[in-house]
Amino acid sequence: MIISRAELDLELGLKYYSSSSEGIGGRIRSVPEDFVVIEVNELGELAFPYASPPREGSGNFTWFILEKRKVDSITALKLVAKALGVSHKKFSVAGLKDARALTYQFACAEGVPPEDIVRVETPYVRVIAAFRMPFKLTPGMLFGNVFVIVVRDVSLSPSLVETRILKILKEIKANGGVPNYYGYQRFGTIRPNTHKIGRLIVKGMYKEAFEEAVLRVYPRESPWSKEAREYLAATGDLRGALKKFPPNLHHERTMIKYLARHPGDYVGAFRALPLSIRRLFIGAYQAYLFNRVLSRRIEHGLRIDRAYVGDIVAIYHKSGFKVRLRGILRVTDTNVSKINELIKRGQAHLVINVFGYRTKLAGGIQGEIEREILREEGISLADFMIKSIPEASSKGDVRRSCLNPLKLSFRVLKSSETLVEFSFLLTKGSYATVLLREFIKPKDIIAAGF
Repeated sequence: MIISRAELDLELGLKYYSSSSEGIGGRIRSVPEDFVVIEVNELGELAFPYASPPREGSGNFTWFILEKRKVDSITALKLVAKALGVSHKKFSVAGLKDARALTYQFACAEGVPPEDIVRVETPYVRVIAAFRMPFKLTPGMLFGNVFVIVVRDVSLSPSLVETRILKILKEIKANGGVPNYYGYQRFGTIRPNTHKIGRLIVKGMYKEAFEEAVLRVYPRESPWSKEAREYLAATGDLRGALKKFPPNLHHERTMIKYLARHPGDYVGAFRALPLSIRRLFIGAYQAYLFNRVLSRRIEHGLRIDRAYVGDIVAIYHKSGFKVRLRGILRVTDTNVSKINELIKRGQAHLVINVFGYRTKLAGGIQGEIEREILREEGISLADFMIKSIPEASSKGDVRRSCLNPLKLSFRVLKSSETLVEFSFLLTKGSYATVLLREFIKPKDIIAAGF
């Protein structure tokens, strides 16, 4: 495994590639249609208009297939709710989808007839099909996502592109998969600081967290945003700053408005934000720590698809597209061989801690790595019990250490330029961009469309 040359990768903990071969270069997301995401539910059904005819059903919940572009899933639901004249609180989704893409996903509304929902169509959202169900669609009720992604601006010949991709695939297989990093969406790219804000909150440094979220200027953000942030940093004029901050900076404006009414109450400013955003900051910091731990494991020469004494593994039960966690096991001298056999058969996966206040650290070298990262960050597990914002506290979790795409295929197309179309299925929680970086190996993450 080789070290990334991208500055943002190193900053976010995505230090290594699984493959060592040169990438193909190029750019993703030139247009939304270049990044298509199709959700797959626990029944193996695709949220796609031509996959199967709408089912017949009954019940007070209406499930529907939502097509969206240029907006995130929460905003998309609000647009549907507005078009119908009902509260967005009636709606739910199983998973959140990227804003910079053309996505198809299952969504649900309570007490809204299918014939009303199916008429919704705006420039950003469209309802494809709707049907009644006896129960609500809840977070996590999905298997994964199918991705169809076009890479443009590839400067290599089609034959060389194919050779490089095949070589990278061979190396990924030999290394047991791709490090299952949290992807760029978790942190931001233009302003890659969501995890920094989370760290400051975890450490109880709310004034500094506000300054990072609102005042700090990043080189690639818009001149309008830069001017507003610089004005507030220089003057401290909260009410005047509201006239300067762009309308789309909703969270910054919310905190500024609160502080204008309650000077110095930085905790209150963060609590004025939606709960999902408060939790997002903490989750981003947890994701950053996970990435660092995974990279440090690779540095120690430990495989990401094999358990060693002291490691943690998750045992799963799979029935069709339904995957359920049966339990977590600690690897010991007596069970290490058996566990690795289960991993080989796909019945268990090596997992790594996502730190929280209930986390039980691993043993062996992995445990040493975890303690080392916590020391370097100057935090303890207890810090994730956030006293001033208890609703954002996190007990922690575990996450698979490696990513292995299913049904991966690619086509190299030649027109006025060389294009590559990738198609693959990822189980829920894994990032397509983390897989694609293996093939593109971008030096400039933002310029490459990530």
